[in-house]
Amino acid sequence: MRTRHIASGTALSVLLGSATLLGVTAAPAVADTTKALPLTSPSDIVVDGVHKRVFISSAADSAVLVTDYSGTVVGKIASEQGASDLLLSADSSTVYVALSTADAISAIDTATLAETTRYDLGTAAPSSLALAGGKIWFGYGSGGDGNLGSLDLDPVVVPTPTPTATETATETAEPSPTESVTPTETATDTATPTESASESPSESPSESPSESPSVTESATETAGTQTADAADEASADVTTTNGAVVTLDLADDWYSGPLLAATASGDSNTLVAADSGISPSTLRVYDLSTGTPTTQAERDGVASPADMAVTADGTQLITASGAPYYQQAYRISDLADDGKYTTDSYPNAVAVAPGGTIAAGISGAYEPDIYVFKQGVDKQIRNYDFGVVGSPGYSSELLSSGLAWAPDSSRLFAITVDVYGDYPTLRVLNDATKAVSKVTVSAPATATRAKKLTVTGTLTATVAFPAGAKVTVTRKDLTDPKGKSLGSKSVASNGKFSFTDTPVTGGDVTYTATYAGDATHTAGSGKDTVKVSRATPTVTVKTSASTYSYGKTVTVTAHLGKTYKNRKLSIYAKPAGGTKKLLKTGTVNSSGNLAVKYRLTRNTTFSTTFTGDARYAPKTATRSVGTKVNVSTAVSKYYKTGKIGSTKYYYFHKNNTSVFTTTMSYYPGRAQLLQLQVYYQGRWYDAGSDYFALNSHGKSAVGIEGPGESGVRARVRASYIKGGSGDSVNTTTHGSWKYVYFTN
Repeated sequence: MRTRHIASGTALSVLLGSATLLGVTAAPAVADTTKALPLTSPSDIVVDGVHKRVFISSAADSAVLVTDYSGTVVGKIASEQGASDLLLSADSSTVYVALSTADAISAIDTATLAETTRYDLGTAAPSSLALAGGKIWFGYGSGGDGNLGSLDLDPVVVPTPTPTATETATETAEPSPTESVTPTETATDTATPTESASESPSESPSESPSESPSVTESATETAGTQTADAADEASADVTTTNGAVVTLDLADDWYSGPLLAATASGDSNTLVAADSGISPSTLRVYDLSTGTPTTQAERDGVASPADMAVTADGTQLITASGAPYYQQAYRISDLADDGKYTTDSYPNAVAVAPGGTIAAGISGAYEPDIYVFKQGVDKQIRNYDFGVVGSPGYSSELLSSGLAWAPDSSRLFAITVDVYGDYPTLRVLNDATKAVSKVTVSAPATATRAKKLTVTGTLTATVAFPAGAKVTVTRKDLTDPKGKSLGSKSVASNGKFSFTDTPVTGGDVTYTATYAGDATHTAGSGKDTVKVSRATPTVTVKTSASTYSYGKTVTVTAHLGKTYKNRKLSIYAKPAGGTKKLLKTGTVNSSGNLAVKYRLTRNTTFSTTFTGDARYAPKTATRSVGTKVNVSTAVSKYYKTGKIGSTKYYYFHKNNTSVFTTTMSYYPGRAQLLQLQVYYQGRWYDAGSDYFALNSHGKSAVGIEGPGESGVRARVRASYIKGGSGDSVNTTTHGSWKYVYFTN
């Protein structure tokens, strides 16, 4: 980012004259913003402080994009062929655009966002713009054909004077070419020519450059206007375009179009140029006091700069080159080394705020991207690291020359792309001139309620804090969840502070220390949390039994013992395989109890929760109960029933199949366990068992073939086995035995 402001004495006087009306107040901190740019590849950036707009050129898109200070797009000027370098007028009325593929400079109205004028440069393709000595200067050319040109938007003209009677007589006399004209002054400054018969009619006396100027000479000039610098620029290529004067071929010894820089005010007669197309490069300082560039200082063998800027006071040039790994400073007067601003590998951008703060950028994937300095001090005020961008998560890198300050230094604007040049992004950095205030707070991990504790902290920054700095402290706890002020605490000269407090509320107590910020420091805060002890309350939850039949409605009773202020409990139920559900929240009765009814269909865990209060800690109690399934078995295909002893038997012929149909509470994937036992010599013996799947209605029918002999006694039972029947949502439940007797 180069110097890009055109200033006028009138504009400066207006600004200075209104300065006394402005009050200095501490502005609230504004969050930095990041916005994607709808451009293929940005080229340059300049900031309009009057309309609070940011102009971003793109040679690839032949356009100039315009955003507001938040990065939101407000306009786009198309057909700006090869739009590259940008230059803003001091009154912020016009942005000048170097049209590198149209051999022109365009003027864009910053209010209407429309191109108003285009200045034709002939065959010169401008690459860099700067203002000094009352003219716009531009570098152009490439590949061993670099050059310097100027655009005079307000050329000084000398009007042809109105001829006097004597002058008219002189013109009528038509002296011969060999006549010598000798001015004779009178009290009225009237000149009387003396003619010679030997003068030639083909020459005018005013055409002799060796003669001293006179009123007569003025009178004999060609009618019309004449640029004041015409004589000085006689050897240059001078043309006019849209009321402006274009002068080319002012310095044809550059390898490529030189990179240009000048003071931000634009009223200096000093212009700095550098050959950015070849390395090692040449730096040159031009004196423009005569209207044409005259070399004031030159230095060869320097690294080719990607960007450069002149400090606000005009004493220092700062360059950003791929190497060395810092922004080099040079003295403007003689280009001697004048310090450096240490950054990291591959410096590629530099911008100077009107107040003198320097932003230095690099193209680095793993290091901070921007470093901020005070002029003449090689110590960072702060830095910015942009991390990754885009869906693949590539590292963000600063665009070459991609930095620009707001004219009031309130914001620094930066353009970043990923490592492949994609995802162009505008980053708006607020309070970039201020050092970051870092506040740390250290409190004990635990503390006893109503006992004094000590909290310590530090306030640090890269720039010293003013004497008497203070931090304000707040305490947040259950009693004051929004925070209670503990007043301000003085910060010692070493940045340390401390205070004591006696927390009367238990639980998490958070202490926050905040520095409000000042003219050179951002606001900052830090916090730490203490776990302050609380008493343990009595909390229970009960039911009348531990196992219940399917569908049983039970009463769940929660109990809360002594507490400070909170007398509420919440009762929850979580059925096996289901989600936890709130059954009831309420204040316990005078006995400390809260009850609720619940219908059981699965094993269920009941819980009751006390959220705690200022003196009693939170607590939860649980109670798990089992829930049986409904299971029954129906027998079919028998020919009669009867009793053996007191037991009911189903009679089957010895060769017939008995059918047992089980009905059980349904659950997806559930199976019944069917068990068969045979009676022999006074005892029952297992004869086999197996699982049989239930259908969607919870039914399962199983046939058992007859034994083929009479007198056999057997029994069958269907069961649900927790973990064996395909799920574990109920308690193991056995159905009743069904007895059978086989006869002939």
